[in-house]
Amino acid sequence: MSEHTTHQNERSGERHIPVHEIKEHQERIKVHHENAAEKAGKQNQHEQLKVRHEVHEHAVPASEYSKPLSEKRQPLPAHTKADKEHGFNTIMHHARSQMSKPEQTFSKFIHTPAVEKTSEVLGKTVARPSGVAGAAIAACIGLLSVYSIAKFAGFQLSGSEMPLLLVVGFAAGLFIEWATKSVRAIFAK
Repeated sequence: MSEHTTHQNERSGERHIPVHEIKEHQERIKVHHENAAEKAGKQNQHEQLKVRHEVHEHAVPASEYSKPLSEKRQPLPAHTKADKEHGFNTIMHHARSQMSKPEQTFSKFIHTPAVEKTSEVLGKTVARPSGVAGAAIAACIGLLSVYSIAKFAGFQLSGSEMPLLLVVGFAAGLFIEWATKSVRAIFAK
């Protein structure tokens, strides 16, 4: 049968190639591709070495490179109470060195721990700036109005007008502050 197929292949113009020739041809192609790949790899390595050399020539040494200030900053260590007190005392010392003697004495009195705590507590509760401002405005305008009316109408003031106007003005100042903050909070959302 193999003669018959070989004979037909010759008649059709096709040539039958023996298996060992095909294997040799495949082996030659394989060696050719391996050589080409090796040659390309050597050229690639040569190119890489050339590029590295150029980079090293043009690179700025680390000693000449300066980092921006934001990169140089280190995270601040946690401050203890003693560190905070020392910092406060240093700042107060420098500030007081530029004050006159009476100002220095007053500053020392105001910044004693007892006076500072009392002031903070009063500032957060009773002596709110809005309340004090409201009381002052109400006392000035209200007392002037009440006095003018009393003088025009011809009657005497009892003396309780001023304290009442201060209390009403204080309450009005706190209410206005609360209302303003509430409206801002609602519209901020």
